[in-house]
Amino acid sequence: MRFCLLLLCLPVLLASCSKTATPVRLDFIGTSSLTSGNKTVGPNDTLSTRVYAVGADKPLKRLRITVTYDPGLTPITYPLPLSSFDPTKNAPAAQELIYLDSLIAPLPQDPSGREYLFVNQFGARATSGTEQWQYTATDTQGATASRAYRLTARKPDSAAVYHSYTALLRPVPVNPIGKTRARVFLNLHYGLLLPKYALVNQEASLLANQNLVDLICLTNSTGTALRLSAPADTQAIKPNSVNWPSRRSTQLRRTNLTSDQFSAAVTTAAFETAFNAGAAFTANPLSTGTLTKDQVIAFKTADGLTGLLRVSDVVLGSAPVLTCLIRVQK
Repeated sequence: MRFCLLLLCLPVLLASCSKTATPVRLDFIGTSSLTSGNKTVGPNDTLSTRVYAVGADKPLKRLRITVTYDPGLTPITYPLPLSSFDPTKNAPAAQELIYLDSLIAPLPQDPSGREYLFVNQFGARATSGTEQWQYTATDTQGATASRAYRLTARKPDSAAVYHSYTALLRPVPVNPIGKTRARVFLNLHYGLLLPKYALVNQEASLLANQNLVDLICLTNSTGTALRLSAPADTQAIKPNSVNWPSRRSTQLRRTNLTSDQFSAAVTTAAFETAFNAGAAFTANPLSTGTLTKDQVIAFKTADGLTGLLRVSDVVLGSAPVLTCLIRVQK
């Protein structure tokens, strides 16, 4: 996937990097609002990194971002008694994702193709552990430069049979100028949010990530309505066997549960009862239709995991935000 990003006026410090002694140089732009080094974060925190790459003599060809989660993202099911828990045996193995694998197109301000600026906005993991983010730039001759940082998230765990978290989804209205990457793809079990550039590229090296997507958050052209859809919903993603060959069919059910009843649901049996008692959405069984605040949706993933999703807030307009409280069986 080729991206043409607008190269804004960079600080004098970065401008001085246009000539470098190494074939390729990669730097993080550091400000108080950007993530550029190791730190402790909250579960599901929204973070941003601005990466700047420059080639000495040859054009830049590719930017690749990988993230390694340790332990893996699967919520831990604790044994009984809790004292028998052994992290070396019971914790999920480390898990690596290719988050971006993109060819670089020359910027209008730099037709030589030797400079590139990319902004990565992402959500921290929803479970306790670390995540190692590595950014690698490659030029047309194969020379590379890499930078990395490690984030640590801490969330109190318990013997509960369900995983709970808050998800903030920010879909972008149709064809907005300068905004083409929204965090709208959600894995319900992990609490993982993925942007479009983590799912589709020209080389099909991101196909494994597509199998992680349970729900997609969409809005209309004016940002006045929000909905959730399964990847199998052809109204959410146009049919294209090349770009997205296998699409998960998450089942969605309308419920009459109140916020208090949502809070009281703490067992797998409660999730399954709510799902079985719920009604399929008549207009499109793979989509919730327009969502409203305090609406409770029951779901079953393609893996057979059941859970509940409560819409805790809906912000409409040019920058819509859907805030959901999610409980899903481990």
